Amino acid sequence: MSTSSAPTRSAIVIGGGIAGLSAAFDLHRAGWRVDIHEAAGLWGGKVQSSPVGDRLVDAGPDTFLARATAGYQMCQDLGLEGELTSPVAPVPAYIARAGRLYPLPTGSMLGVPTDLDALANNGLISAEGVERAKVDLSADATPLVDGDISIGALCRARLGDEITDWLVDPLIGGINASDIDLLSLRAGAPILAAAYDLGPSLVKSLGEMMPSTGPTLGSAKPAQPVFYGLPGGIARIVDGIIAALTAGGAGLHLNSPIASLADAMARADAVVVATPTAAAAHLLEPVSPSAAAELAAIPYSSVAQAVVEIPRSGVERELDASGIMFPRGEGRLITACTWLSSKWAHYHRPDSVLLRLSSGRYGDERNAALTDDELVDALLADLRSVEAVTAEPIARRVKRWTPAFPQYAPGHLARVERILGAVAADAPALRLVGAAYRGIGVPACIDDGRSAAASLVDALG
Repeated sequence: MSTSSAPTRSAIVIGGGIAGLSAAFDLHRAGWRVDIHEAAGLWGGKVQSSPVGDRLVDAGPDTFLARATAGYQMCQDLGLEGELTSPVAPVPAYIARAGRLYPLPTGSMLGVPTDLDALANNGLISAEGVERAKVDLSADATPLVDGDISIGALCRARLGDEITDWLVDPLIGGINASDIDLLSLRAGAPILAAAYDLGPSLVKSLGEMMPSTGPTLGSAKPAQPVFYGLPGGIARIVDGIIAALTAGGAGLHLNSPIASLADAMARADAVVVATPTAAAAHLLEPVSPSAAAELAAIPYSSVAQAVVEIPRSGVERELDASGIMFPRGEGRLITACTWLSSKWAHYHRPDSVLLRLSSGRYGDERNAALTDDELVDALLADLRSVEAVTAEPIARRVKRWTPAFPQYAPGHLARVERILGAVAADAPALRLVGAAYRGIGVPACIDDGRSAAASLVDALG
């Protein structure tokens, strides 16, 4: 932390999720007086851990991308890098289709195949579907609209419906809790966007990129980690930031919503708004009405998950992967089952297994009508369609995130530039950060917060 005895600048951070805390962390280290106001009673937003039985288990994301360096850098700054761990499951994941489980095809990135021979031998995609994918190798470029397109539209044009529905959608749609036919290529899958910019054939371009970007979800296991996690949950990053801010004398205010952005701006040299867009739009409306209107138009999906601990004897198959993805075409409530105790060594126990059952995506709100018990029963019933689970849970936890994931429509990045441009004109010492802007992952949110802090320090000292 800064050694300055008298802070010369002050900031109010509205929202205590990982983006807001990252901004506060760097501003405080730069010698600013920082007050963080969080409307809820917990720090971290969706980056949380809570008990399942007798152990702490991630209640939001359980991992972050290794190649996105902001997550690792924050762990270094907090002294956590020595405890980072990577998934240990020998198979990345399975995809469910018509009552069977298929391993993710080797040589694929975000569901897009780069090895069509391996895809043909996998069995998940029909021979006709593989032949349709070969169109991508020679077809002319697919037209974009104002430089962007939905992921679904691009992949259907290049690869056909079958690969799009049974490979691309469960991976990219599952990660974003989205409908990929409504999800921006540029904002929702920047790797695919970079591949398409390299050349119109996604198969060829991703194949060329793979050595430099590293295998992603379905490729052979890389020498370098693809994902990182932490024993006890990645909420330990949040705990580390809070401990550093507390030790440095920052103002930490839980259950403390900010009602007026204008009042906050009058009390500090700078303000960082790190809330979901509905709350941000409400705050911004009197200060920057055009930015508020754009923010209010960003939709969200809601998700619900159940983590269950089940006796090992009650699960018949070997849990040799990170889990199972259930494509939208299956029509089931469940979207994924993560085999947490196989994915992470720190969750492994010989006599029980830990499973996370996920539900909800954009346009599917069925879980909202179910009680917690009904949700667990329905998700287990869906799981039993492909996996023999004969025992009942000995511990369970249900977590609902409403809202959960901002949905990036085509043109989202242009919308973000309009929002930030309006804010810069109307309130130069105001910054907006969070998952709604340039990425939903933990590293993206950390980077967004830290970048905002750096820009304020550059602007104001």
